[in-house]
Amino acid sequence: MAEICAVLEHANTNLHEQSGELLSELVDTARRLPTPATAGAVLLLAQQAELPDISLLPKLGVKRLYLLEHPWLEHYSTESYVAALAWFIQQHTPMLVATSATPNGRGWAPRLAARLRLPFVPNCLGLDLHDDSLYVLRSIYDGRAFIQTCTALHGRTALATLVPGVRGVLPKIQEDRSSTLHVEATYLIPEIQPDHGRIRQIAVQAPSPEEIELDAAERIIAGGRGVGQEGFSTIASFAHLLKAAVGATRVATDLGWIEHTRQIGSTGKIVRPKLYIACGISGAAQHISGVSEAQTIVAINPDRSAPIFALADLGLLGDANQVLPLAANLLDGRKKGGIHDDATI
Repeated sequence: MAEICAVLEHANTNLHEQSGELLSELVDTARRLPTPATAGAVLLLAQQAELPDISLLPKLGVKRLYLLEHPWLEHYSTESYVAALAWFIQQHTPMLVATSATPNGRGWAPRLAARLRLPFVPNCLGLDLHDDSLYVLRSIYDGRAFIQTCTALHGRTALATLVPGVRGVLPKIQEDRSSTLHVEATYLIPEIQPDHGRIRQIAVQAPSPEEIELDAAERIIAGGRGVGQEGFSTIASFAHLLKAAVGATRVATDLGWIEHTRQIGSTGKIVRPKLYIACGISGAAQHISGVSEAQTIVAINPDRSAPIFALADLGLLGDANQVLPLAANLLDGRKKGGIHDDATI
């Protein structure tokens, strides 16, 4: 029976938060195929390592789990992942291998495609397989338009990365009580040549909040013309307290108040944080197009007619240079009082 596979990321005993939407997309793709096909999952880990919680897999309709075990897979490295997955594809020849377009997924997927000379489509919003071709929905012009591309496979395995967050929060899963939830696990030891052990992980050191890439940040504090040049010092201090990244509008970067790599908008970065705090930002269309997919938007602006308030989940009428220090004092007081739960911040 034909098979399509999702390569899942994991940390310790937890699957990556995007695993559910990736598996759901592949299960739906398998169901739409004209010929019977199954959706499987692939995990790469060290031998004798503790297995992550996989209870989500059978609930989503995943029937098979491949566990690739090797000492060099204890920690992620592009080199080892490419070698292990190349071996897996050559042994099992699935129709499709997909992963989330995370930093790791964007690292190994194109290199694997180049090594095996396989068709590869990055940053997909939706997938479909029929007529020996991979049909993919993608966004262009910074999300203002969508296109569907067709890639001929000629019997080869297709590789693809799925943009995180495209399916949103998964609905509550209804368990089928008429059948036992079960996943068939297959343990495999991939062949990895000795020269693929040249890169070793020594330690993991998290960057300071100010150094986090905007498109990877879960929290962003952004400033515009309204905060002034000195206001970015206040924003940086509050961002450090909140463990957030610092962003800016095009006007702020053009004036030299902050580097251009921190610009958010249609000519800058498109961000999807869980929390976005806009300080002194009026809400021009160029900027709004870069933050429209944020889960929660808080706007701080002294102009009650600012367009940003129409997009915000919470609006604060005032000067961010005065509001942020007050908020910082409240956060300090909660922490000194023994409250450290991030969910309350």
